[in-house]
Amino acid sequence: METQQVGYQGNGLTTTVSELARTPFLTTLDRLRADPELTSFWQRIWVAPATAAEFAEYAGQLRAFADRSGGLLGRSPDFLAGIVTAWAANAGHFGEGADRVREFHRDCAAANSVLTHAISDISERGRIAEDRVLRVVRRDSEGVYLTGFKQLATLAPYADVLLIYPYRPLTPADADAALCFAVAPDSAGVTVHQRAGFRRAGEDPDESIDALDEQDAIIEFRDAFIPYSRVFIDGSVEACNRLRERTGMTGPAWVQALARMAAKARMYHTLAERVLESGQTSAKEPEVILAKLARFASSCERDLERAIESAAFDPRYGFWSAQRTILLQGIGNFTERIEGATTLLAQIAGLDLICPKPGRTERRGLLAAAPQLADWTLFTNLAAGAYGFRQTKYELAFVGDPDRLAAH
Repeated sequence: METQQVGYQGNGLTTTVSELARTPFLTTLDRLRADPELTSFWQRIWVAPATAAEFAEYAGQLRAFADRSGGLLGRSPDFLAGIVTAWAANAGHFGEGADRVREFHRDCAAANSVLTHAISDISERGRIAEDRVLRVVRRDSEGVYLTGFKQLATLAPYADVLLIYPYRPLTPADADAALCFAVAPDSAGVTVHQRAGFRRAGEDPDESIDALDEQDAIIEFRDAFIPYSRVFIDGSVEACNRLRERTGMTGPAWVQALARMAAKARMYHTLAERVLESGQTSAKEPEVILAKLARFASSCERDLERAIESAAFDPRYGFWSAQRTILLQGIGNFTERIEGATTLLAQIAGLDLICPKPGRTERRGLLAAAPQLADWTLFTNLAAGAYGFRQTKYELAFVGDPDRLAAH
């Protein structure tokens, strides 16, 4: 998740709440929030595991939820829930903001809130665009006023709350940008600039791959007011720079990521099987392709199991967590192979991706999160569509080079 070079465009990318009312993804999110089988999941993700049994249940709930989307939903909603729960367990790091963090965590858990974060600065030609860095422009007795931009806001158009904090290390000169706070995306002075979806003209929105598109966005602040009750760090460069180290927030986030990756690798193999069962293929050795995808899935399963088995109580943070090195090794193994797995999917259909054979499968129900999607819709979008391309690029950018990360 390194800072990316993204040119800001204000022409037509702003989305209002009313425009989101009937989007395919909102239907998916509503389905997930209302699913009675996920009641334990929603409860578990807001509780820091205090015992080995609780950690095993936590990891199991993360994996079960990931299975419902085939690992295609990275932020909905357990990734940030784990982060906020770690913050609350280590609220002392936030100094005078400690009680605010604890109260925020309680409110989110009670409401089953869906959160995302926006943590990176916009860059131009590899350099931070200083004129667009989010900064405090004034204060009063009630709160702070902010102007600037943040990005990497996956899920922002659908989130209940945005979390804003720095990703890059700050210097003493960045005191007015040393912020950690929460804000609703529809607050005054806050604008969500999202990219277009993937649905083609004339395509039934109910059967569109947009049902699995969490979206990503740039968040613009223009003299936006944030009350002190939702400001957790204000002006402390050290507190921002040591946020991960002092709260243990990456532990639950990376367990969620590895569970999702294992689910995704398994889904790739299952989807390939279903497509091959539906008719002829242009691939010369489909059984070899399936064997490679099966090995990829099994390898990711073992990585997740190994991470869960490595878990121990971490007295620094007061909860159980998997060993950091093992988590990063598993994430690294997945990211090194996901491009190859996507290529294997494309080889199955060959020219069918351009001109599908009549009668190609319309079987549905592989993903519980979006059961209306046909196998072929999911397959073609992952194997040769913009949705699959962005999914793969996201996986490669998620932690950057895991070996470099593990060395620090």
